[in-house]
Amino acid sequence: MNNQAFPQITTIIIDDDKDIATVFAEYLKSHGITTLGIGHDGKSAVELYQKIKPNVVFLDVMMPDYDGLYGLEKIKQFDPNAQVIMVTADVTKETHDRLVSLGASLIIYKPFEIEEIIMALNRIIRLEVVN
Repeated sequence: MNNQAFPQITTIIIDDDKDIATVFAEYLKSHGITTLGIGHDGKSAVELYQKIKPNVVFLDVMMPDYDGLYGLEKIKQFDPNAQVIMVTADVTKETHDRLVSLGASLIIYKPFEIEEIIMALNRIIRLEVVN
């Protein structure tokens, strides 16, 4: 895949696994994407979104205490146009349907190839340009 840069894109990354969040941020940085914050539960997702207002949120679903469903719901209440890409290992129809009903922009299923992140950002950019 080409090393396409997205200099205008800002993100926050929310994952309870700090190592994954750090690797994720480094990968985005290598593509010119600025990560403005990293959080580790749904509550920090909401707080970071309200404070930073990034272009895109990468939000893990399964986290202790406040999960990604909580984060997605509260972010969408605050900003219905928020671009939230959910990342999950839960492939059940119930979880998929819940994420869609709460307004997830895209869903990436674990395990995933890291290149899927750039493909997801490309889809978000195309959707914003079209809409």
